Amino acid sequence: MKRFLFIPLLMAILSSCHNSWTENSKEGASVTYHMTDKTDKICEVGTGNPEVPAIDPNYQGKVTLPTSSDDYLVEAIGEGAFRGCKKLQEVVIPPTVTSIEKGAFEGCEQLRSMVIPSRVSHIADGIFRGCKNLQSVTIRCRMNRIADHMFYDCQKMIRVDFPKGVTAIGDYAFYGCNSLTEVVIPKGVTTIGIEAFQDCRNLTSVSIPEGVTAIGEGAFSGCANLQSIHIPASVKSIGQTAFSGCTGLTSITVDPANPVYDSRNACDALIEKESNTLLVGCRKSKLPSTLTAIADWAFYGVDGLTSVSFPKGMLSIGERAFANCHDLRSVYFPSSLTSIGECPFAGCPSLTSISIHSENPIYDSHHDCNAIIETLTNTLLYGCKNSTIPPVVKKIGKGAFAGCRGLTSIRLHEGIISIGEDAFRDCPDLKNVAIPSTMTQIGENAFKGCRQLSVVEVRARKPLTIFDNTFSDCGAPKLFVPKGARRQYESAGYWSDFSSIEEH
Repeated sequence: MKRFLFIPLLMAILSSCHNSWTENSKEGASVTYHMTDKTDKICEVGTGNPEVPAIDPNYQGKVTLPTSSDDYLVEAIGEGAFRGCKKLQEVVIPPTVTSIEKGAFEGCEQLRSMVIPSRVSHIADGIFRGCKNLQSVTIRCRMNRIADHMFYDCQKMIRVDFPKGVTAIGDYAFYGCNSLTEVVIPKGVTTIGIEAFQDCRNLTSVSIPEGVTAIGEGAFSGCANLQSIHIPASVKSIGQTAFSGCTGLTSITVDPANPVYDSRNACDALIEKESNTLLVGCRKSKLPSTLTAIADWAFYGVDGLTSVSFPKGMLSIGERAFANCHDLRSVYFPSSLTSIGECPFAGCPSLTSISIHSENPIYDSHHDCNAIIETLTNTLLYGCKNSTIPPVVKKIGKGAFAGCRGLTSIRLHEGIISIGEDAFRDCPDLKNVAIPSTMTQIGENAFKGCRQLSVVEVRARKPLTIFDNTFSDCGAPKLFVPKGARRQYESAGYWSDFSSIEEH
């Protein structure tokens, strides 16, 4: 059977060799070409195998491609033709080329500039992906779309000259272009793709023209220095997290003629009209009295925001809505609030005051405990370094104290039965933890990243359930267990990973 499988494989290899040939460029580089049309005598730059580049991947310098090779017209740069040629500095594309295939120059880390000739009509996904030193590309052809991943991780890209005819910017097209400072999107563009400009951290200005109808999820997420946003009247769809992590925002406006979104009463926020949901906020946002919801990630990472008092009628606050707001000190919730998403205040190191109206039927701040407790289940959902855990609490919720600075010691009272996943994750100052005998389970990553943790005291004689990552990245804390229970813990799953187990 092996012999019969080998024969067609050998024939394919011989056929591939017959259809490919090499020729030296004028610089002396040995370049491989692959026949694509024998009748019309057309070839492409490439080996016919996208995993094998057309030149020696260690070649350093410039390559000038010819208009023809072995009497075949060079009409394409094949898939992966120069992929991974990290030392290649320049490629001159001939005017005969009409197509540049997927990943053609991907990972050419020393490539600094490129001219795409006027006859090119097809540019595939990710042709310059990972070209970390690429600074500029001159596009002389017409394009109706900037391809997906086209300039992904081009960290030295300093400007964008959009070609004529562009109507769409593809997904991840300029993801991670850290050197971009200004982007003027041309008239005619109607869609901005998913994460198209995500993590362009030095981008300070972007102009979105009238005619754009859709801005994709995460399109400008992580553009930390972006200062202002103006949404034109034509925009009908804005994806979740489109502007999350834009920590430098000071101005958010919406054209008054927009039928879907507004920035009512000059509130410096982006609000969805139909649902009265705030989608994007900034340090200068004022929460209108008509607001009923804060969307997921709406204020994520916003610096300079020190306090939030939600208006009467507020119903819900989304997941991580205020996470990583480093200057946030106090939060007050109204009686109308019915829903709070996961980890809305994770990584807010300055937060010292959390309270809720006493007439709220779903949540409470039992005896001014500086925490939010779900009344029905007695679960502490959100806390801060000043929280006191009242006796009614039975559970510590998911991410309740995640990223809490200044929290040095936790002594949980008898009656608490579980700690949720990520509950105390990345608390950098936490040193001591005391776990009651009533505890039955500690969730995944509950204390992960608590690098100062030195003592874990467990009062339960029978080892409770934990996971392989519950105490990961915590240095080498000592585990103290009840007298006579040491051997059980030494043989219990994941508790046995503690290097020091002592009885007390």
